[in-house]
Amino acid sequence: MYSMQSARSRGKRFSSGARRLGALWLVGAMLAGLSVQAGAEIYNVNVSNDAVQDPATTNKCATQGDTTKCSLRAAIMFGNTRSGSHVINFVGVTSITVINGGLPQLRAPFTINGNKVTINGNGRSCLDLTDSGTAALGHADGATGSKIFNLVIGNCNGNGISANGHNYTFTGNYIGVNVTGAVALPNSGDGISLSSSRVYPDTSTGFLSNLYSQFPVQPVDASTINAFQSQLATTLASLQPVYITGNVIAGNAGDGIELFSQNLAGVFISGNMIGTDLTGNIAIANGGNGVNLVGSTFGNMIGPGNVISGNNGNGINAVAGSVFLPNFIMGNRIGLSAANQSVHIGNALSGIYVDSKPDTSATSFNPSSTSLVIGPVNLISDNKGANNNAFPDVGADYGGIMITGASNGVKVIYNTIGLAEFPTGTAINSAAFGNKGDGIIVTTTGNSITGNIVAANARHGITIRGSSTNSTSVLKNFVGISPKFANVTTLGNGVDGIHIETAASTSVGSSNTADRNVVVANKRNGIKLYNGGGDTSGWANLFQRNRVYGNARSLPGVDIDLEHNANAADVDHSEFPANYANRDQNTPRICTGTDSSGPCVGAAGPANTTPNTTVRWILASHGPALFRLEFYSINAATTTAATSMVFLGEQTVTTDATGKPLNGGSCSAGRCTANLPPVSAGRRVVMTATDVTQLTSVPSGSGWQGQLKCFLGNNGIILSACTANNTSEYSNVVAVTGGDVIFANGIDL
Repeated sequence: MYSMQSARSRGKRFSSGARRLGALWLVGAMLAGLSVQAGAEIYNVNVSNDAVQDPATTNKCATQGDTTKCSLRAAIMFGNTRSGSHVINFVGVTSITVINGGLPQLRAPFTINGNKVTINGNGRSCLDLTDSGTAALGHADGATGSKIFNLVIGNCNGNGISANGHNYTFTGNYIGVNVTGAVALPNSGDGISLSSSRVYPDTSTGFLSNLYSQFPVQPVDASTINAFQSQLATTLASLQPVYITGNVIAGNAGDGIELFSQNLAGVFISGNMIGTDLTGNIAIANGGNGVNLVGSTFGNMIGPGNVISGNNGNGINAVAGSVFLPNFIMGNRIGLSAANQSVHIGNALSGIYVDSKPDTSATSFNPSSTSLVIGPVNLISDNKGANNNAFPDVGADYGGIMITGASNGVKVIYNTIGLAEFPTGTAINSAAFGNKGDGIIVTTTGNSITGNIVAANARHGITIRGSSTNSTSVLKNFVGISPKFANVTTLGNGVDGIHIETAASTSVGSSNTADRNVVVANKRNGIKLYNGGGDTSGWANLFQRNRVYGNARSLPGVDIDLEHNANAADVDHSEFPANYANRDQNTPRICTGTDSSGPCVGAAGPANTTPNTTVRWILASHGPALFRLEFYSINAATTTAATSMVFLGEQTVTTDATGKPLNGGSCSAGRCTANLPPVSAGRRVVMTATDVTQLTSVPSGSGWQGQLKCFLGNNGIILSACTANNTSEYSNVVAVTGGDVIFANGIDL
């Protein structure tokens, strides 16, 4: 855990000369019997010099040498010694150059109305707000509650604004750029750095549970994001939220915005240009990340309306670690310009980089079991971090989203990753905005990817990798295609749609048909399992009721690939469970009506026999085991050539010790019959097999099941026994004869 300290003291230099100067003046003023006045005071800064407060003047802001004037430095120094909150206005001043050491720390509540006045730090420290002050003046909470509006802050040593504490508002400022909002005026640290050393009075499990029970309903589209933001701020009012809105934060040497500390929550960041100019169309890079979440900061919301592009690090670096409540990222443009589709200003690394997990301690248990929600309606595209490893199957380094480290409980919901909208809400039919690496990369356990459009990325659409990575849920996604361009097949990801490398217990789709993924038009495989490890990794990867077809657009591949015959179809074969992914689950085989050997001899091919389509099939696998067979119809001779796929139904059978279906019910002599909804003549049927054996009653070491492991729930608890959930590749494709049912061709979504 990070130690709790002010943003500035974390390596952001503060002039010791300024501290000594301020301290000497404060002592002198108190010794002079400075009176204490209640209520707010207004200081009109009417001089551009950097003079200190006149020590002999105790009743107003007055610069030393000309007591008719009030400088910014004098206003801060004087206000720190007065009770109540204070307002600083600027009259006839356009810029101030700091020369007398860093500006004094703000130790009382100030509202600064900047009127686009430039504070040129001149290599010295600038605005530093702290949550401690003189208790006798009513400033025990220091600058808590301060507001800074419409300043231009640049050329500072360290951060443009350093703020330690809560209840701040920073709106309409240009931080790291000049008054035009178009030319860099860099600060040597972050644009804004927020932290807090003051511990919240209660972060107990009970308090967190009560707070979370009042959270608004998670949005799934743009229509309710603003209401969610407002309601969340109300819910978190006791944590004294901070608002960072409508700023241009660019050109800084460090991060655009940094949030740091477990004592910091409820920061709302919206409507900012972070890493770009005022228009959001020209990159003025922050040297680090656009937004950086560290030190267990929690309950923050990034969005809506931020443009976070052009930064030299990640767009958002969400490495908060263990958090009491989830952070939220909604409704942002991350890697895209605000409005100019002819420019490419992606972040240099990933769009969003994540290393965060829910706190699971008994004292401060995160009641949501969620660390971060990414979505809805983020546009995460055109980010420049590319794969530095061997193409294409060794793990990528960067993506639109990378979930790694110790991450857990991360939800990626209803975003667009790799495509663009100009303006927001108007989708662009172009593959020019794909992320240069993968769309989404997951290397940790217990995360979910739901309802996203993942297309046009240079490498894989979704990568799930690592022998210790399990319990990843992939539901309702469009991978390689967009529902907004239903018949467009030029938006596929550069290699595989979904790429699973050594990972286990991945659920792609579910028994709910609405959860199906549509994986179409990717350049190589639709779904690829790679580098399996038999019974130790790369197994229990479930593919259920998805529409995976029309892939292998430009590279050798198939729609589902289990690596036994890499990037090509696995014909009916003996299984090699020790060496291949999903224990090399064999494919079923549909009888064609012309078979000359095996259990299909004498069996008719698929045919419409009112009111059903009858399909006869065989399976040579392992047993005893329980299998679920799924049946689909397509409109071509191969799944990769298809432009339409319809789920027809499923059937379960049990195999004997030799791996053949047991006699009884729909099966006899190793051959089974399925009666399915009618399929039009000329269409074809194809099927998969999934081992769904319940292993909970199998003792360790008993047969093939004994060494298997599987995983339960969001936290990836490893069980000694479970459901196998190994899905095969597609079977052979066989035409249906008879009938006159009409199916519309065209991409089925």
